[in-house]
Amino acid sequence: MRTTLALRRLSRWGWLVLFVVLLLGCGWWRRIPATPAPLPTPTALPSPEAVLKDAAQQLQTTGQVELRFHESQANAYVQKVLAKQPDAPVREVAVYFRDGRILAYATMDSPLGPLAVEVVVVPTVTEDGQIDLQVEKATLGGMSMPQSLLNDYLGQLDQALNTWVARYAVDSLEIADGWLVVRAHRR
Repeated sequence: MRTTLALRRLSRWGWLVLFVVLLLGCGWWRRIPATPAPLPTPTALPSPEAVLKDAAQQLQTTGQVELRFHESQANAYVQKVLAKQPDAPVREVAVYFRDGRILAYATMDSPLGPLAVEVVVVPTVTEDGQIDLQVEKATLGGMSMPQSLLNDYLGQLDQALNTWVARYAVDSLEIADGWLVVRAHRR
């Protein structure tokens, strides 16, 4: 009964504040970023593991390689990795290769509820054949992602790339129309 009386006494501003608090609590501010439309998947694509195995054979025999990954292969690989980690805070991951950028979208579990994640990375090749990753955009729940969280994920990716680039020099890297194409040679 007291709650009813207190609600009746709220002024117009009080109702507005209550309305805003309720909207925030419902999560309307956690807007989901607009993801690109998936491109048609070419038929009969090999698994990412098969692509890497073939690349290793090419490097061994010719000293050069051309790695071609379609975004559907990248998504299949990410789903396979996440399936092995049921407690991972990230789910519903989608990766796109468009216009020189790698776009990644996901949902991350947090104490505030699920938050939309959007990361846009622009990889470039340095003169000495290294891959340099520049983060163009990184949001968590529609707000800029904390640098510490971003550094954790990029550090893991950077470590994997540096292991590979220590043995091989990247000649070119192209990202367009759903494809990531890397050409490299043995150092």
